[in-house]
Amino acid sequence: MSRPAQLRVLIKDGDVRKLTLPCGIPETVETLRAIIQETFQLDGDFSVMYEDKDFGNEYFTLTSTADINDKSTIKIVKVESTVTLTFSPIAESELMSSTPRSSQDTPQCTEVQHSTDDALSSSSRDTEILPDSCRSDPWPLHFEIPKFSRDVELILQEANKLYHMNGTLFSDTRVKAAIRHTLSDAIFQYTAYPKDHHIIQVVQALVEKFPCLKEPGSFSGMYGWQQSLKTRMSNFRRMLKSRQVSCPEIEVNFLKRKSSANQAPAKNLKRPRRAEVNYLPPCPVGETQESLEKERLDLLYEVKKKHNERIIAAKMDKTFAVRRLEVVHDGPSVQDFMARWPALFQEDQVKKEFRRITAIPLESTFLDKLDSYTPQLLSVMRTKGGVAGTKIRPMLDTLCQVHSIEHQRDAVICSLIEYFGESNDDLFLKCQL
Repeated sequence: MSRPAQLRVLIKDGDVRKLTLPCGIPETVETLRAIIQETFQLDGDFSVMYEDKDFGNEYFTLTSTADINDKSTIKIVKVESTVTLTFSPIAESELMSSTPRSSQDTPQCTEVQHSTDDALSSSSRDTEILPDSCRSDPWPLHFEIPKFSRDVELILQEANKLYHMNGTLFSDTRVKAAIRHTLSDAIFQYTAYPKDHHIIQVVQALVEKFPCLKEPGSFSGMYGWQQSLKTRMSNFRRMLKSRQVSCPEIEVNFLKRKSSANQAPAKNLKRPRRAEVNYLPPCPVGETQESLEKERLDLLYEVKKKHNERIIAAKMDKTFAVRRLEVVHDGPSVQDFMARWPALFQEDQVKKEFRRITAIPLESTFLDKLDSYTPQLLSVMRTKGGVAGTKIRPMLDTLCQVHSIEHQRDAVICSLIEYFGESNDDLFLKCQL
């Protein structure tokens, strides 16, 4: 075992820390970076430089930990992320649909233009791009363990070999700390408040990929990882708070934001309860609540215009963050909310808002699930008796005559309404063309 060591760490100008290494200086630079990142709660990518006495204490990039020793000085240098822009060609049809109509267009051309816009909107509904400040994916069905740093991956590969040979379990606390750091970053991509089954899913995926990480003394070998990941996520949220990073889904639970009746850390905790992926997203870059309030007032004017769906959709995307804050923090009544956001209650915007919150398309998801459960629903509804059964059977008998998927969906939905004793007239608006 190496001698304990201490390093002088320059985080930034005016911020100098002491790093204590009880197990000595690590063998690789990546392990040292992971320890620094975990100890000082650094976010983003950075490089490590060391002070070379042979060149008048100038700083050089650290490529090997053999260049430093006890009491050496190292410097943290932030690495700016590279932005890559990918351009794709625009189809001629899309270009034509976005071109303003001239005053010489005939009514027939105008009608064709509107129908084309509707078709484009319908076909692109499931590929709609969410606002930049939103998460784009819901929690995955199967959590994929992210790629760890190169040295951690090599260490775990060797540990897996030993585990399969003689059952030896891995116990290096520094590497485990680096693993928890990477996992917490991956979890935060989906939620800031993971539930117990989320943590269990992550740990199961971890020990399946690296069985050497099972913990001794635990029935499943996962209990210790579950508790440490919960603690790590709590520390992660606390770190965001201490650094004053704008994160509304965490800020909403600050004690100073709560009412006097709820001045307790665990009282009236606001966090996603079901499938909310974007529970409280931050404001778009360059926007404030005041500027978004002006956009809301503009929406009240734009919603009164005809054939203005594109502008309304753009402004609704832009004001999503302030709208969610109003729902979660203020809890307005439906009547007041309709008066403030009338565009939200249009059919197209109901679907889009569902997509913004859950990152899942509403209509296609509902129809897919309806189709998958149709055989079971039909078998249940055919056994229904009484007055409801006499109304349901004629609807189901029509399925033998017409075999289109649309007719099947209509029959199943209408039968479900009768099955639960609801009124068709209250749920459907019948129009004669």
